[in-house]
Amino acid sequence: MNQINPDQILSSEEVKAAKDAFEAYDKMGYGTLEVEELQKILEEFGHKPSKEELQQMITQVDVKNKGFIDFEDFKRAIAIYKIIEEDNEEDDTLDAFVAMGGNADKSGTVDATKLIQVRIIIIQIIKSDFKMTIDIEVKMHKYELRD
Repeated sequence: MNQINPDQILSSEEVKAAKDAFEAYDKMGYGTLEVEELQKILEEFGHKPSKEELQQMITQVDVKNKGFIDFEDFKRAIAIYKIIEEDNEEDDTLDAFVAMGGNADKSGTVDATKLIQVRIIIIQIIKSDFKMTIDIEVKMHKYELRD
């Protein structure tokens, strides 16, 4: 991952948001951040990396062991985290597909009856665990009709 080009992974909006966040934490204006600040910034982006993921990013972006991160290092860290997050989402989706009857090699199908059963179970969980006062079935039906 050391050869990652963040500009090919991050959108222009993500790069601008990263620059704004970087500058907001670069209080002295030196163009560098302490490694500990990386986690705070990632949390600002809505990410909650584990200590292991954070350490992996730091190791990959601060290859010279400078003890600080410049903006290019920071963009690389954001890109690495985005890749990790996308991989996790794909794994979760595949796990759900397999749990519903599909195959791990992404072949196969999911029976519509199973999907309906899962929907019913989810509604029951929402109603009982969250003690919803709204009619979640009506809300879900309206949302489904919208799409």
